Amino acid sequence: MTTTTPTPSTAPGAAPARPRHDFRAEIQGLRALAVTLVVVYHLRPEALPGGYIGVDVFFVVSGFLISRHLFQEVRETGRIAVRAFWARRIRRLLPASFFVLAFTLVATLIWVPLSSRAQELWNIGGTAFYVINWVFSRDAVDYLSQDDAPSIVQQYWSLAVEEQLYVIWPLLLLALVFATRAVLRRRGEASWQRLRPVFAVALVVILVSSLAASIVLTSTSQGAAYFNTFVRAWEFAAGGLLALATIVLARRAPFSEAFQGSRVGRAVVEIAPWAGVVVIAACALLFTSSTPFPGIAAALPVIGTLLILAVDASRPTSLRIVSNLSPIRSVGKWSYSIYLWHWPLVVLFPLVFGREIGLLSGLALGVVAVLLGAFTSRFVEDPARFTKRWGARHRREFVFALVVPLALLAIILSQITAIDRSVAETGSAVSAQLDDECFGANAILDETNCPDALTVTEPVDVAFASADLDPEWCLTQLEEEWRSCTYGDPAGTNGTIALVGDSHAAALAPAFDTYYAERGWRVVSYFRFGCPALTTVPEHMLGKDPAEQAACTTWSARVLDELRSRDDIDAAIFTDYSRAYFATDDPAESAAYTAEVVANWTSIEATGKTVAFIQDVPWSGGGDIPACLSNIDLPALAPCSQPRSLALIDDPVLEAVRSMPSVRFIDTSRFFCTMETCLSYVGGAVVYADTNHLSGTYARSIAAHLGDQLLAALGAG
Repeated sequence: MTTTTPTPSTAPGAAPARPRHDFRAEIQGLRALAVTLVVVYHLRPEALPGGYIGVDVFFVVSGFLISRHLFQEVRETGRIAVRAFWARRIRRLLPASFFVLAFTLVATLIWVPLSSRAQELWNIGGTAFYVINWVFSRDAVDYLSQDDAPSIVQQYWSLAVEEQLYVIWPLLLLALVFATRAVLRRRGEASWQRLRPVFAVALVVILVSSLAASIVLTSTSQGAAYFNTFVRAWEFAAGGLLALATIVLARRAPFSEAFQGSRVGRAVVEIAPWAGVVVIAACALLFTSSTPFPGIAAALPVIGTLLILAVDASRPTSLRIVSNLSPIRSVGKWSYSIYLWHWPLVVLFPLVFGREIGLLSGLALGVVAVLLGAFTSRFVEDPARFTKRWGARHRREFVFALVVPLALLAIILSQITAIDRSVAETGSAVSAQLDDECFGANAILDETNCPDALTVTEPVDVAFASADLDPEWCLTQLEEEWRSCTYGDPAGTNGTIALVGDSHAAALAPAFDTYYAERGWRVVSYFRFGCPALTTVPEHMLGKDPAEQAACTTWSARVLDELRSRDDIDAAIFTDYSRAYFATDDPAESAAYTAEVVANWTSIEATGKTVAFIQDVPWSGGGDIPACLSNIDLPALAPCSQPRSLALIDDPVLEAVRSMPSVRFIDTSRFFCTMETCLSYVGGAVVYADTNHLSGTYARSIAAHLGDQLLAALGAG
């Protein structure tokens, strides 16, 4: 976001343009509207399910204002003072940004649980160096990160996009100026008349190519598209094209004033901006989290914003009069700081007060965000913008932009180093306990001799617990086509097992490496994130977008073909997070899923192979288990656990198992559940590393028991 509204002036030798307003109140009104949409969306998403489009409004406004300023500079001087431009952006954006970021860092060290603190610290570091949008874009295609709670610096992604464009935009225009001069072979200043069409063509190319990329990437990887700078650049370019048009039309003042004085002109000038407001409001009300966005849907809020910006009437319009009302004008002025402050308040409230945001608390947080925004605007933004201490050569601005991030990074690295040291120490201690008869799964299998196995008596190292997944686990990632690994005995002295499934299967595999190696069995893995290899019908993959459905079912068909065709495979063992794909209340759909699973397993058995199914880990309740364990009061009996009736449910895959007596069923509930409760902490070990994946420690604690059970089911025990 930006609040700089440049004052156009007449180029030397040019006909004087009509006087223009130094201050356009409707732009502040736009900012007030945009920040209100975003804040309400984050506080009460059900009230404005599409309020996230406020960010797109900011992108267009920024593209309009910044481009207009740069075009005016080229028109008046024939050049662009890039260093001065960047210095102004630093003074305008970074003081408030770093001020809120410093608060966020302190708040993270005080209130964010250790289970997610290291990740949040890295996110703050990415924010300080203006690349956090790329971090979020990467995480959007990282299966493990998809269930993570939104980061405490989530709001900074749009600022990072703008900062990157602020670096690129003047360089792009300057390159066009030099290129035009080179083509014209003139050493003097390239005329504004020559440069206008060059700028226009360049902006059209950016708009079309970026919008096309947005449409394509949104259809294939919406999360990655959302945070991508190049996907969002077209919105900036749209504002830039409008800025160029307004400068060109300013030279046609007599025609413009005559049009505005006509009946049709007065109607257009009055209605168009309000039509823009209606379009933006409709998007905020009608768009939802399921709307493919940004994509082509982003064109609507962009058009709405352009309609408001396009009318710079010589007479006050009703929208300008409304926007000039003191409360709206003030919120518009404070909008940047309000935007920065509102999100950490949203994230911190549940951590500090131990409850979710309700209606009254949401209203209170909104008021606090406005007050903090007003304070920051008055005492941080304005002094930084208008002080004369920065210096004419702009060195201090650039030093400030570099030194503050480096200082934040030094603090972050020291904290992460301490966390990593603690995690390593806990990992060594845990490994030494694996053979203890009352550690991990050993305890629940022998409750008589381990009476306190379900009670937490000492603080849990949740930083270790949240990192307790094999970093090298062998999964086909969302953007990959194929990956397979071998565990156990590479020679397969006694035979080969194919272990098939999603990330739940992958979380088990490394723990069995030594077990199967000692027993002469080779294990070949077929794992893909979010894909159980049980269906080749895309519509059966509930909760997946079309691109994921297609990728999963294509991969599944290849896996099933390999299982049927490979003569060296003796048994195919399936396990997966089946409740995530096949849970449905429609009996017909459920029966269709079951029938397909039966057909696929039957085709594998027809080749002489044994098929087995390992029951999935119990449902953890959907919350992050290490984070839950960080908030318990000691001693705690069976904390963060679920009733057995909720944690273990039937699904179409289990129905397929029951309908096929030849399929070996491996019941794993005894490793996790008592008669009444399925646990998240057993014998000093945390069962889950996140919301649903089995921790590496607990997987190792059940390896020998589950391995014996599996080999016995295969007739090899």
